[in-house]
Amino acid sequence: MKRILIFAMALLVCGVASAQKIEDFKARLAEPTLNDTLGRAGKVVVHEVGTAAEAVRKSDAATKPETVKGFRIVIFFDNSSTARAKAEEAIMHFNAIYPDVRSYMDYENPYFKVLVGGCVTSEEAIVLLGRITPNFPKAYITREEIKLTELSQPKFVPAPAEPITDSITNPVTARPIE
Repeated sequence: MKRILIFAMALLVCGVASAQKIEDFKARLAEPTLNDTLGRAGKVVVHEVGTAAEAVRKSDAATKPETVKGFRIVIFFDNSSTARAKAEEAIMHFNAIYPDVRSYMDYENPYFKVLVGGCVTSEEAIVLLGRITPNFPKAYITREEIKLTELSQPKFVPAPAEPITDSITNPVTARPIE
């Protein structure tokens, strides 16, 4: 029992140590510390060998997953001769109505698809689908691999100068997910 506990603690310590970023470590080393009774601060200068940093980055990249299983909403799916133009039009229409939601065009021979959002849970996808359905009634949820970088970076869209209108010239307001 003792061996299992020691092994678990060793794994925990290794996990915490590997999660630490090199830049954070260098910054912490460079912070001045009080090192004598007179209160004078010492300073550490870190000189890094380029190959060591690259090796750590490669090991971090190898241990961390780049994607996660999630969900997106398909708002367009077609294989006609004008599918690409229709897909681009669907993206432009979607971005005008929902500027705060990311959109993607995908081509899987012979189909063009327009996918939107990046939801980690099915509940998030259902909420997003409910928000989109009034303007895209044929939309449906699909499983997708989502890059972690997409989840960590919010989509920045400047506010429009004038109200956005849809094809019927009705004012459209984009509401964030509540």
